[in-house]
Amino acid sequence: MWGKACVGLILASTVAACSTTLEDAGNLYLAPGKFDFLKCPDLAKRSMQASAREKELTSLMDRANQDPAGPIVNALVYSTDLNSVRAELAQLRKTAAEKNCDNLVTATGEPKADRPANPKPTR
Repeated sequence: MWGKACVGLILASTVAACSTTLEDAGNLYLAPGKFDFLKCPDLAKRSMQASAREKELTSLMDRANQDPAGPIVNALVYSTDLNSVRAELAQLRKTAAEKNCDNLVTATGEPKADRPANPKPTR
């Protein structure tokens, strides 16, 4: 009796130690450093495109859920794309933070242009 409980406890501990966070799982969908070469305006443009794709996929998934076979369609067709887009968005935000980009998108929806962090006063 105790032997089975110990084996179960060891197995549960092993599985828990091998679990990954959502951020780590995103790396399965995206190469590390993929956006390191981009500048802030390019990061903003890619971020807007990925956000639009995420909205499109969630809309398609909501529509598919109205059908009885919707969850199956979502699992087979849309979930991998959605996970990929969300991993891309997370990596874009992380890269923008590392490069000290002020904000990925301005109020008008256009990416901000690069500007120096400490502009020199003009005389």
